[in-house]
Amino acid sequence: MIHIEQEPAFILHRRPYKENHYLIDVFSVHYGCFRASVRIPQQRTHRQTHIYAPFHLLAVSGQRKGELASLWQAEIQGSFIPPIGQPLLNAHYLNEILLGLLPMDDPAPQLFYQYAQALQSPDASALRRFEYALLMHLGLLPEMRGHAPCYSLDSGGDTAVLCAAAQGYRREILLRLLQGDPDWSHPDTRHLLQRLVHLYSQRRANTRKTTIALKQLLQR
Repeated sequence: MIHIEQEPAFILHRRPYKENHYLIDVFSVHYGCFRASVRIPQQRTHRQTHIYAPFHLLAVSGQRKGELASLWQAEIQGSFIPPIGQPLLNAHYLNEILLGLLPMDDPAPQLFYQYAQALQSPDASALRRFEYALLMHLGLLPEMRGHAPCYSLDSGGDTAVLCAAAQGYRREILLRLLQGDPDWSHPDTRHLLQRLVHLYSQRRANTRKTTIALKQLLQR
């Protein structure tokens, strides 16, 4: 059993679960992403439900035995709720790619603080920087093969690679990206990062569906 005490965390997603409970996806500094249930009093107030909404920095306490944790306390340490409109949509996008790409129980303290930083001003530049940080953490930035002015992305294998091509992503932009000094304003940077995020999110979603189907077959 794992005891969780005043753990810095964000709620990425919540939904009703049983009577007077939420099922929440949590991203915490020391435990990474995990799923938990929280009980909401029957005479619920706005404050009690508002605490477990996304974009609050929380200090959560509870315990975990198995895949599902139980949280019984959460205190708001800071609020990062973006303005309604594009900033709010961008913030939800950050949550979606975290849930889509980061495996459960993968501690990522640096990524946690980069997520908090992105929430402070979730513009297009912040999205690219966080996509890059997430792909770096997961080791999913592609290697370059061959030498040419341009490269295309080959996603046919287990991991995508950049292959020399007559046209495509410019070599100098890719080198900056892979050497840790991306040109955030260049369209090649934006296009490649978004393509990689979509590719690996889709693969992970397909893997989850296969795992669920296998579990159902084994239970018959």
